[in-house]
Amino acid sequence: MNIKRKTAILIGGGVAAAGLVATGVGVATSSDAPASKPAAKIAAQDASAAAMPRLQMPFPCGQTWRGSTGSGAHTRYEIDWNWGNSGEADNGKTVVSSAAGKVVRSFYSTSSGYGNVIYVQHAGRYTTVYAHLKYRSVKVGQTVRKGQKIGAVGRSSAKYKMISHLHYELRRSPNSYPPIAVSFEGRRFPYPGPAYLKSCGGGGTPPPASPVAKICGKGFKQIDSRALGRAGRVYLGYNKANKNNCVITVKGKGKKVKMSAFLQPKGGKAKTDTGNFTQYAGPVKVAAGKKCVRWGGSIGNTKWYSGWSHCG
Repeated sequence: MNIKRKTAILIGGGVAAAGLVATGVGVATSSDAPASKPAAKIAAQDASAAAMPRLQMPFPCGQTWRGSTGSGAHTRYEIDWNWGNSGEADNGKTVVSSAAGKVVRSFYSTSSGYGNVIYVQHAGRYTTVYAHLKYRSVKVGQTVRKGQKIGAVGRSSAKYKMISHLHYELRRSPNSYPPIAVSFEGRRFPYPGPAYLKSCGGGGTPPPASPVAKICGKGFKQIDSRALGRAGRVYLGYNKANKNNCVITVKGKGKKVKMSAFLQPKGGKAKTDTGNFTQYAGPVKVAAGKKCVRWGGSIGNTKWYSGWSHCG
Protein backbone atom coordinates (compact mmCIF):
# COMPACT_ATOMS: atom_id res chain seq x y z
CA MET A 1 0.00 0.00 0.00
CA ASN A 2 1.26 3.48 -0.83
CA ILE A 3 2.38 5.75 1.93
CA LYS A 4 -0.59 7.88 2.97
CA ARG A 5 -0.92 11.54 3.78
CA LYS A 6 -2.27 11.43 7.29
CA THR A 7 -3.44 14.23 9.52
CA ALA A 8 -2.18 14.59 13.06
CA ILE A 9 -4.10 12.61 15.64
CA LEU A 10 -3.52 13.32 19.31
CA ILE A 11 -3.09 10.21 21.42
CA GLY A 12 -3.13 11.97 24.79
CA GLY A 13 -6.02 13.69 26.46
CA GLY A 14 -9.58 12.45 26.45
CA VAL A 15 -12.41 12.56 28.93
CA ALA A 16 -11.24 12.29 32.51
CA ALA A 17 -12.53 9.40 34.57
CA ALA A 18 -13.13 11.90 37.35
CA GLY A 19 -16.30 12.95 35.50
CA LEU A 20 -18.15 9.84 36.74
CA VAL A 21 -21.47 10.46 38.42
CA ALA A 22 -21.53 9.84 42.13
CA THR A 23 -24.22 7.37 43.15
CA GLY A 24 -23.84 7.22 46.91
CA VAL A 25 -26.22 4.81 48.63
CA GLY A 26 -28.81 6.33 50.95
CA VAL A 27 -31.89 5.28 52.87
CA ALA A 28 -35.18 6.78 51.69
CA THR A 29 -37.54 8.38 54.18
CA SER A 30 -41.24 7.61 54.22
CA SER A 31 -41.92 10.92 52.45
CA ASP A 32 -39.88 9.72 49.46
CA ALA A 33 -42.17 6.75 48.76
CA PRO A 34 -45.43 6.71 46.78
CA ALA A 35 -48.44 6.52 49.06
CA SER A 36 -49.67 3.37 47.29
CA LYS A 37 -46.75 1.23 48.59
CA PRO A 38 -47.13 -0.54 51.96
CA ALA A 39 -44.87 0.81 54.71
CA ALA A 40 -43.47 -2.66 55.46
CA LYS A 41 -42.34 -3.08 51.87
CA ILE A 42 -40.66 0.33 51.90
CA ALA A 43 -38.81 -0.55 55.11
CA ALA A 44 -37.52 -3.80 53.54
CA GLN A 45 -36.26 -1.91 50.50
CA ASP A 46 -34.53 0.64 52.72
CA ALA A 47 -32.81 -2.07 54.75
CA SER A 48 -31.52 -3.69 51.57
CA ALA A 49 -30.14 -0.35 50.33
CA ALA A 50 -28.47 0.32 53.66
CA ALA A 51 -26.80 -3.10 53.50
CA MET A 52 -25.08 -2.41 50.19
CA PRO A 53 -21.33 -2.40 50.98
CA ARG A 54 -19.13 0.51 49.96
CA LEU A 55 -16.72 -1.14 47.54
CA GLN A 56 -13.19 -0.30 46.51
CA MET A 57 -11.72 -1.47 43.25
CA PRO A 58 -10.22 -4.97 43.59
CA PHE A 59 -6.65 -3.64 43.70
CA PRO A 60 -4.35 -1.97 46.26
CA CYS A 61 -4.99 1.73 46.82
CA GLY A 62 -3.33 4.18 44.45
CA GLN A 63 -3.15 1.86 41.42
CA THR A 64 -4.75 2.90 38.13
CA TRP A 65 -6.47 0.17 36.10
CA ARG A 66 -8.44 0.06 32.87
CA GLY A 67 -11.91 -1.45 33.15
CA SER A 68 -14.14 -2.39 30.25
CA THR A 69 -17.26 -4.43 29.52
CA GLY A 70 -19.73 -5.00 26.72
CA SER A 71 -17.86 -7.77 24.86
CA GLY A 72 -20.00 -10.49 23.28
CA ALA A 73 -18.62 -12.90 25.88
CA HIS A 74 -20.03 -10.84 28.75
CA THR A 75 -23.26 -9.53 30.13
CA ARG A 76 -23.69 -5.82 30.56
CA TYR A 77 -22.20 -5.45 34.04
CA GLU A 78 -19.20 -7.81 34.03
CA ILE A 79 -15.90 -5.88 34.09
CA ASP A 80 -12.53 -6.96 32.70
CA TRP A 81 -9.59 -5.16 34.34
CA ASN A 82 -6.16 -4.63 32.73
CA TRP A 83 -3.02 -2.77 33.78
CA GLY A 84 0.15 -1.72 31.95
CA ASN A 85 1.25 -1.55 28.34
CA SER A 86 1.12 -5.18 27.24
CA GLY A 87 -1.14 -8.21 27.43
CA GLU A 88 0.89 -9.79 30.23
CA ALA A 89 1.88 -6.66 32.17
CA ASP A 90 -0.74 -7.38 34.84
CA ASN A 91 0.10 -11.08 35.28
CA GLY A 92 0.65 -11.70 38.99
CA LYS A 93 -0.60 -8.30 40.18
CA THR A 94 -2.29 -8.34 43.58
CA VAL A 95 -6.08 -8.73 43.77
CA VAL A 96 -7.82 -7.58 46.96
CA SER A 97 -11.30 -7.99 48.40
CA SER A 98 -13.52 -5.04 47.53
CA ALA A 99 -15.10 -5.05 50.99
CA ALA A 100 -15.07 -6.97 54.25
CA GLY A 101 -16.78 -10.32 54.03
CA LYS A 102 -16.57 -14.09 54.04
CA VAL A 103 -15.14 -16.35 51.33
CA VAL A 104 -18.00 -18.60 50.22
CA ARG A 105 -16.28 -20.14 47.18
CA SER A 106 -12.61 -20.60 46.26
CA PHE A 107 -11.96 -23.22 43.61
CA TYR A 108 -10.87 -23.98 40.04
CA SER A 109 -13.93 -23.97 37.79
CA THR A 110 -13.90 -26.36 34.83
CA SER A 111 -17.48 -25.68 33.74
CA SER A 112 -17.76 -21.89 33.66
CA GLY A 113 -14.38 -21.06 32.12
CA TYR A 114 -13.59 -18.84 35.13
CA GLY A 115 -10.52 -20.89 36.07
CA ASN A 116 -9.32 -19.95 39.56
CA VAL A 117 -12.27 -18.06 41.00
CA ILE A 118 -13.20 -16.59 44.38
CA TYR A 119 -16.62 -15.48 45.68
CA VAL A 120 -16.66 -13.12 48.69
CA GLN A 121 -20.02 -12.49 50.36
CA HIS A 122 -20.48 -9.08 51.99
CA ALA A 123 -23.17 -7.31 54.03
CA GLY A 124 -26.68 -7.83 52.70
CA ARG A 125 -25.50 -11.02 50.87
CA TYR A 126 -24.00 -8.88 48.08
CA THR A 127 -21.17 -10.93 46.56
CA THR A 128 -18.11 -10.01 44.52
CA VAL A 129 -16.58 -12.50 42.07
CA TYR A 130 -12.91 -12.57 41.00
CA ALA A 131 -12.03 -14.88 38.07
CA HIS A 132 -9.10 -16.13 35.92
CA LEU A 133 -6.76 -15.74 38.91
CA LYS A 134 -3.16 -16.92 38.72
CA TYR A 135 -3.55 -18.26 42.24
CA ARG A 136 -5.92 -18.02 45.23
CA SER A 137 -4.71 -16.90 48.67
CA VAL A 138 -7.89 -17.58 50.67
CA LYS A 139 -10.05 -20.58 51.54
CA VAL A 140 -13.79 -21.15 51.91
CA GLY A 141 -15.04 -19.96 55.30
CA GLN A 142 -12.25 -17.44 55.78
CA THR A 143 -13.20 -13.89 56.75
CA VAL A 144 -11.42 -11.08 54.92
CA ARG A 145 -11.17 -7.36 55.47
CA LYS A 146 -11.59 -4.65 52.85
CA GLY A 147 -8.36 -4.33 50.83
CA GLN A 148 -6.96 -7.71 51.95
CA LYS A 149 -5.07 -9.71 49.33
CA ILE A 150 -7.06 -12.73 48.11
CA GLY A 151 -5.10 -13.73 44.97
CA ALA A 152 -3.33 -12.50 41.86
CA VAL A 153 -4.29 -11.56 38.31
CA GLY A 154 -3.81 -14.36 35.78
CA ARG A 155 -5.33 -16.07 32.75
CA SER A 156 -6.53 -19.38 34.14
CA SER A 157 -9.45 -21.02 32.32
CA ALA A 158 -10.43 -24.55 31.41
CA LYS A 159 -12.31 -23.36 28.32
CA TYR A 160 -10.65 -20.27 26.84
CA LYS A 161 -7.25 -18.99 25.76
CA MET A 162 -6.77 -15.39 26.84
CA ILE A 163 -4.36 -12.71 27.93
CA SER A 164 -4.01 -11.97 31.64
CA HIS A 165 -6.79 -9.89 33.17
CA LEU A 166 -9.18 -9.87 36.13
CA HIS A 167 -12.81 -10.74 35.43
CA TYR A 168 -14.94 -9.03 38.09
CA GLU A 169 -18.63 -9.11 39.04
CA LEU A 170 -20.98 -7.80 41.72
CA ARG A 171 -23.98 -10.05 42.41
CA ARG A 172 -27.00 -9.66 44.72
CA SER A 173 -26.16 -13.04 46.25
CA PRO A 174 -23.65 -15.82 45.56
CA ASN A 175 -26.06 -17.71 43.29
CA SER A 176 -27.73 -14.77 41.50
CA TYR A 177 -26.88 -14.09 37.88
CA PRO A 178 -26.48 -11.90 35.86
CA PRO A 179 -24.39 -9.38 37.83
CA ILE A 180 -25.57 -5.89 38.76
CA ALA A 181 -24.02 -2.45 38.25
CA VAL A 182 -21.20 -1.59 40.63
CA SER A 183 -20.03 1.64 42.26
CA PHE A 184 -16.52 2.11 43.63
CA GLU A 185 -16.20 4.47 46.60
CA GLY A 186 -19.64 5.86 45.73
CA ARG A 187 -18.97 6.40 42.01
CA ARG A 188 -20.78 4.23 39.48
CA PHE A 189 -18.58 2.51 36.92
CA PRO A 190 -19.25 4.19 33.51
CA TYR A 191 -20.59 1.19 31.60
CA PRO A 192 -19.57 0.00 29.06
CA GLY A 193 -16.22 1.75 29.46
CA PRO A 194 -13.35 1.66 28.89
CA ALA A 195 -12.49 3.75 31.93
CA TYR A 196 -9.18 4.40 33.69
CA LEU A 197 -9.80 4.55 37.43
CA LYS A 198 -7.61 4.87 40.50
CA SER A 199 -8.26 2.42 43.31
CA CYS A 200 -9.61 3.87 46.58
CA GLY A 201 -10.87 7.01 44.89
CA GLY A 202 -9.20 10.10 43.50
CA GLY A 203 -8.73 11.00 39.87
CA GLY A 204 -7.85 8.26 37.45
CA THR A 205 -5.57 8.58 34.45
CA PRO A 206 -7.62 10.03 31.56
CA PRO A 207 -8.20 7.56 28.74
CA PRO A 208 -6.40 8.33 25.49
CA ALA A 209 -8.46 10.34 23.02
CA SER A 210 -9.91 7.97 20.45
CA PRO A 211 -9.06 8.56 16.78
CA VAL A 212 -11.31 5.71 15.60
CA ALA A 213 -14.18 7.81 14.21
CA LYS A 214 -11.82 10.18 12.41
CA ILE A 215 -9.69 7.49 10.73
CA CYS A 216 -12.12 4.58 10.33
CA GLY A 217 -14.97 6.83 9.21
CA LYS A 218 -18.48 7.89 10.15
CA GLY A 219 -20.37 5.43 12.33
CA PHE A 220 -17.33 3.73 13.83
CA LYS A 221 -16.86 3.82 17.61
CA GLN A 222 -13.95 2.52 19.67
CA ILE A 223 -14.70 -0.71 21.54
CA ASP A 224 -11.17 -1.61 22.65
CA SER A 225 -7.51 -0.54 22.50
CA ARG A 226 -4.05 -1.66 23.61
CA ALA A 227 -0.91 0.36 24.26
CA LEU A 228 2.22 -0.55 22.30
CA GLY A 229 4.70 0.46 24.96
CA ARG A 230 5.31 4.20 24.71
CA ALA A 231 5.32 4.11 20.92
CA GLY A 232 1.57 4.36 20.40
CA ARG A 233 -1.65 2.36 20.54
CA VAL A 234 -3.71 -0.07 18.46
CA TYR A 235 -7.49 0.53 18.34
CA LEU A 236 -10.48 -1.68 17.53
CA GLY A 237 -13.66 0.00 16.29
CA TYR A 238 -17.12 -1.21 15.34
CA ASN A 239 -19.91 0.18 13.16
CA LYS A 240 -23.36 -1.04 14.22
CA ALA A 241 -24.94 0.09 10.95
CA ASN A 242 -22.85 -2.09 8.61
CA LYS A 243 -21.51 -4.54 11.24
CA ASN A 244 -17.90 -3.85 10.24
CA ASN A 245 -14.91 -3.88 12.56
CA CYS A 246 -11.97 -1.57 11.97
CA VAL A 247 -8.38 -1.64 13.29
CA ILE A 248 -5.87 1.21 13.25
CA THR A 249 -2.41 1.52 14.82
CA VAL A 250 -1.53 5.09 15.81
CA LYS A 251 1.64 6.80 17.01
CA GLY A 252 2.62 10.40 17.69
CA LYS A 253 3.40 12.56 14.70
CA GLY A 254 7.03 12.30 13.61
CA LYS A 255 9.35 10.28 11.41
CA LYS A 256 8.20 7.37 9.29
CA VAL A 257 8.51 4.00 11.01
CA LYS A 258 7.42 0.48 10.13
CA MET A 259 3.86 -0.05 11.37
CA SER A 260 1.05 -2.55 10.88
CA ALA A 261 -2.65 -3.03 11.62
CA PHE A 262 -4.16 -6.53 11.63
CA LEU A 263 -7.76 -7.82 11.69
CA GLN A 264 -9.32 -11.25 11.08
CA PRO A 265 -12.93 -12.44 11.49
CA LYS A 266 -13.36 -16.01 12.71
CA GLY A 267 -13.73 -18.26 9.68
CA GLY A 268 -12.50 -15.52 7.34
CA LYS A 269 -9.27 -14.21 5.87
CA ALA A 270 -6.94 -11.95 7.79
CA LYS A 271 -6.23 -8.44 6.52
CA THR A 272 -3.08 -6.46 7.30
CA ASP A 273 -1.86 -2.98 6.41
CA THR A 274 1.93 -2.83 6.74
CA GLY A 275 4.34 -0.11 5.70
CA ASN A 276 6.44 2.88 6.75
CA PHE A 277 4.05 5.54 7.99
CA THR A 278 4.36 8.90 9.70
CA GLN A 279 1.39 8.43 12.03
CA TYR A 280 -0.89 5.43 11.53
CA ALA A 281 -1.39 2.07 9.82
CA GLY A 282 -4.84 1.13 8.54
CA PRO A 283 -7.72 1.46 8.58
CA VAL A 284 -8.25 -2.28 8.10
CA LYS A 285 -11.94 -3.19 7.90
CA VAL A 286 -13.82 -6.51 7.76
CA ALA A 287 -17.47 -7.55 8.11
CA ALA A 288 -17.75 -9.33 11.45
CA GLY A 289 -21.36 -9.25 12.61
CA LYS A 290 -21.92 -12.04 15.17
CA LYS A 291 -18.33 -13.22 14.72
CA CYS A 292 -15.29 -13.25 16.98
CA VAL A 293 -12.26 -11.31 15.75
CA ARG A 294 -8.51 -11.36 16.22
CA TRP A 295 -6.85 -7.97 16.02
CA GLY A 296 -3.62 -6.15 16.77
CA GLY A 297 -0.74 -4.21 15.34
CA SER A 298 2.86 -3.13 15.63
CA ILE A 299 5.10 -0.08 15.75
CA GLY A 300 8.74 -0.87 15.10
CA ASN A 301 9.63 -3.92 17.18
CA THR A 302 6.72 -3.47 19.61
CA LYS A 303 3.64 -5.51 18.79
CA TRP A 304 0.45 -6.87 20.33
CA TYR A 305 -2.13 -9.35 18.98
CA SER A 306 -5.30 -10.59 20.65
CA GLY A 307 -6.87 -14.01 20.81
CA TRP A 308 -10.45 -14.46 19.57
CA SER A 309 -12.54 -11.78 21.27
CA HIS A 310 -15.46 -9.35 20.90
CA CYS A 311 -17.74 -12.13 19.70
CA GLY A 312 -21.15 -10.99 18.51
